[in-house]
Amino acid sequence: MEQQRPRWSIYNQCTSKNEVIRSIERAANYAHQSGMVPILHIDAHGGTSGLAPSRDASGELLAWAELTIPLQQLNVATNCNLIVVVAACLGFAAIQALTKGPRAPAAALVGPDATLNESDLLLGTKEFYRRFKDENPRLTFIAESASREMRTADFEIEPFATLAYETFVEQLVRDIRPAERRARLERLRQRMHQETSFSAEEIERRLAELPELLPSDQLQQIWDYMFMIDLEPKNEERFGLNWKEIAGRILAAQLV
Repeated sequence: MEQQRPRWSIYNQCTSKNEVIRSIERAANYAHQSGMVPILHIDAHGGTSGLAPSRDASGELLAWAELTIPLQQLNVATNCNLIVVVAACLGFAAIQALTKGPRAPAAALVGPDATLNESDLLLGTKEFYRRFKDENPRLTFIAESASREMRTADFEIEPFATLAYETFVEQLVRDIRPAERRARLERLRQRMHQETSFSAEEIERRLAELPELLPSDQLQQIWDYMFMIDLEPKNEERFGLNWKEIAGRILAAQLV
């Protein structure tokens, strides 16, 4: 691929977690200045906790959570088009870096779903990028083809929109359960006692006025900001959801 597309890739050998983070920051600056949309490929020892240098499995650990902000910055530079490939054992555990906002850390994560040997990882990764040369490549087909080259694991894909949708809906469902609502109100009651000078009567009045769910317009703002519809209106076609309708359906289902 280097012969067909000179400088199609930039390789950074990192021996510390700070070097990894700085490399991602440089990629974000490059994407912002050039308008190119890179694939971020991380090759390292991996596990459920994070990453360590490929040449030293006992080296400095880069926790998945420490990648969240750098990935968000890179994804913003790509207008939410970033694909992150983690070529490491249990690379799919990197989903832990994709669980927080306010911006989406990636459009999608790709990584092995189990521990695997180096030869399988090499074969699968080579096939993954070979298929990217296809005309109009589709990520699902690419990952399936790469998985067939490996014997001990599969390349899994997690679109961030799917993860975020599941998280939002799960939170909405929890919020309208009576026990959860009582617990949430009690937490707010204690905070208001500690942090305000409101009387007990005023606190109860304010608590009684709270909606069952976060207002749908606020949900919509959070979602649209997460998927950068404010930066790239075309993202509405890819990620747009009507949270007023979704929240209404969840409430209606609880009343049945």
